[in-house]
Amino acid sequence: MTPSSKYHIVRQLLLTLWAMATLVLCFVLVLLINEMLKKGENPLSALSPETEEWPENASAEDWKLGALGTREITLFFAGEDGHWLAPENMALEYGGRTVENCRNALQGILAGPKNEMLLPLLSAQTRIRALYLRDNELTIDLSSEMIASPNHPKSAEMEALMVYGIVNTMTQQSLQGEDGFSVQTVRFLFDGSPPQETFPAHLDLSDPLAQDKRWTRTGLK
Repeated sequence: MTPSSKYHIVRQLLLTLWAMATLVLCFVLVLLINEMLKKGENPLSALSPETEEWPENASAEDWKLGALGTREITLFFAGEDGHWLAPENMALEYGGRTVENCRNALQGILAGPKNEMLLPLLSAQTRIRALYLRDNELTIDLSSEMIASPNHPKSAEMEALMVYGIVNTMTQQSLQGEDGFSVQTVRFLFDGSPPQETFPAHLDLSDPLAQDKRWTRTGLK
């Protein structure tokens, strides 16, 4: 075998190995992207450093340390007839991070309305697992207890009130912190995964949702 033949064989072998390695990497990348999409995450958002996270184990003292004062915000709950959303004012002890303020507002929704004429949006068993804010998209990860609860919304109308009560609350400008981040859309996860077909049964939550004031009635204070 001549030296040129050996060189050609070695070169072909190296090219083959390089091609196989590239295929394996591409396959792994496709699997990772598919897994992120299943979890409702944007693969391109991993390239962005502007991410805020507020995990389940963060205590109330964590955000109180960064509290800057109080601010009046609006929470939305279901009206007494269950056909529309009604606003209720809340004095928010706000911090410098938008995601902190969003979590505090969501805790207010979980606590339920003070006005007896309004109805709660979430069952008392619901827990906030985590909040993530990236590229103006707030991801809310709720526990699956709300799905198992016999009081969870069953009609299309009540599902819409629950979803847009949260979305319309989270997207208000008064929740923006000094970090400059704002919430334009909201994505929902349950126990870290996208919503299943069983709940919500009438709404498509596979994509993030923007504010929709068509569900809101402003006459009740």
